[in-house]
Amino acid sequence: MITPTDYINTKDYTKLLWQFNNLNDILFDLTAKSLASRKLRYAEVDVEVERQAGHLAPDEIYVPQHIIDTNIRREQSSYIQFITQSPRAVILKDRVNPANDMSLLEGDLTEKLRFDSWQLSMYANIDGFQANGYGIMETVLEMANPGNISREYVQYGDFAFIADTRDLQKIEMMGRAYYFTKTKLKSLTEIEDEDERWDKDQVQKLLDSEPNDEQTNVYSGTTTINKSLYKVMKVMFKVKGIVQVAWICPRTADDYLRKPRPLFLGRRRINEKAAKFAPILAKTPPFMKSAAKAGIKKISPDVTDNHFDQMDKGLPPSDMVFETQYPYFLYPYLVSENDTIAALKGRVFLDQDTQNAATSLLSSTLSQARRASYLLFSKDTTDPNDDFLMQKNTNFKPGAIINGKLKEMKLDAPDPTMFTALQTLVSANQAETSQINFAETNRQADSRKTATAIKAATQQSQQLSGVQVTLYSIAIKNQYTYEVGIIKSRVLAGLIKVSPQLQQMYALDFTVKPSGDTDVIEKQQMIQQMQQAWPVVQNTGAAPIFLADLLEKMFPDSAQKYLAAIQQQQQQQNSAQQQSIQHAMGIAKQVGEATVNLSKHPDWFSETGKQHIYPVVEYAANQYEQLVEQMKQKQGGHK
Repeated sequence: MITPTDYINTKDYTKLLWQFNNLNDILFDLTAKSLASRKLRYAEVDVEVERQAGHLAPDEIYVPQHIIDTNIRREQSSYIQFITQSPRAVILKDRVNPANDMSLLEGDLTEKLRFDSWQLSMYANIDGFQANGYGIMETVLEMANPGNISREYVQYGDFAFIADTRDLQKIEMMGRAYYFTKTKLKSLTEIEDEDERWDKDQVQKLLDSEPNDEQTNVYSGTTTINKSLYKVMKVMFKVKGIVQVAWICPRTADDYLRKPRPLFLGRRRINEKAAKFAPILAKTPPFMKSAAKAGIKKISPDVTDNHFDQMDKGLPPSDMVFETQYPYFLYPYLVSENDTIAALKGRVFLDQDTQNAATSLLSSTLSQARRASYLLFSKDTTDPNDDFLMQKNTNFKPGAIINGKLKEMKLDAPDPTMFTALQTLVSANQAETSQINFAETNRQADSRKTATAIKAATQQSQQLSGVQVTLYSIAIKNQYTYEVGIIKSRVLAGLIKVSPQLQQMYALDFTVKPSGDTDVIEKQQMIQQMQQAWPVVQNTGAAPIFLADLLEKMFPDSAQKYLAAIQQQQQQQNSAQQQSIQHAMGIAKQVGEATVNLSKHPDWFSETGKQHIYPVVEYAANQYEQLVEQMKQKQGGHK
């Protein structure tokens, strides 16, 4: 008999089956929720089907509003900027010597963390946690990438965990859904490596079933011809603190598709005992190495042939390290006092009522406006029985004679205040989504809108969006730290080749944080401070340098064009000023030379002039000659 605790620290399929089935049910529910959320986000409504079902009148207009999708896309720029604006992925700090320059190591890690197409999973994750309230990223082993790691986004409906989970690292078991074709499943049973090979009999049971048979009610209307994917689940759980990974398909296969094994993502640990013998083996002649290895094994039985092979290749002896932490990382959209992961809400939940209301309000208003344009007629009589042989559905045309008196009528047009109500509804939603600046901008017809209101709205928006980006920063820091630990271990084990200088830097004890903290958040704070200080600085000598720094921070891609235009204008102004100065200097020289010449002819002055004017001319001539002599001496000194 299986007790309620028999599943703990065991790999036995029978004892774990009830948990596997539970995860499978959770996946089914989450998939249904995910499909419903996507349908709501994109307002997927078949208008013709709705008309045939009687939900829409033949002349009724349906105009879906995509407020959920709009809000998601509007907020994405802050997150995208956080991860892409900086040329580096991480900021490092030496714990022992904080003043140590780590820029070289930061550049090397950036190349390893930003592998080909690294943005795709990050963008999908951002979109996912905005829509659903949280996103899940997984770090996986990928030998083709420079850092031997990769990361994948796990869709909302493909990651199962118990609903009351608060910390992914403390969960007992989790599952991720994958979708394989028959060709892929068959190839997994033919892998040469026995540890990697899937069980042929269990896979055959899966192939004998219908593709995605468990979810036929979710994918309603999908025929067997259009289904080719089989859903299997990768489960992870811990046995004595070590993460185990296995592949299953509950209710179809009755055992593991691939049996549990410790999770290995490439992490290595230097074997210090074996490393002590590396200098001895390096000095041992080739014909004596076998004897030396045999002697080492007697002294230290922990040293294996794998260690000897590594040392023969010039590598430090190292061992595989199995993971004690799940490689899944939670990215929350918002944080509240309720820290249960399943309770996290995204824009689909927060905006669905507003979107439905806006869609209904706009559709009904436009339908009413359309009906108000109809030209309607009724027979002008008060006789209730005067409908015998009445002509109905008559199309009026010019020149036709109507055999009766008709009364023209029209339906009332919609109240214009309906559009104001719609605008109020949308503006309130923009304010709720931390986009108060958009709400203010939309008030174009409001003469009371002031620059102060827009400025206050913009500042508030920056503060609120900063809180969300900070949550993203915390999550991505955890994943980067985890991945950098794997890369560091492989570099020190010689499995990832770097320069000797970088090898020494990888051996340091350093902290990791995403570059966006410094290059985005702190940068925006600096821009705000510089904008506030500009009125004080603009009339000082520091203005050109200050303005150049501000433009480079605000517009890194376009700043050089602006600075070049400013510099060109300054050069033109300086050139014009130089020409004016040169012209003035020429006039001054002519006046000075004329004054000197005049001072040499006192006879040209009258007796009165000699007493009053000539001394002034003589003094001015002396001053001019001294100035010319000083300038000649300076020019001679420069030569």
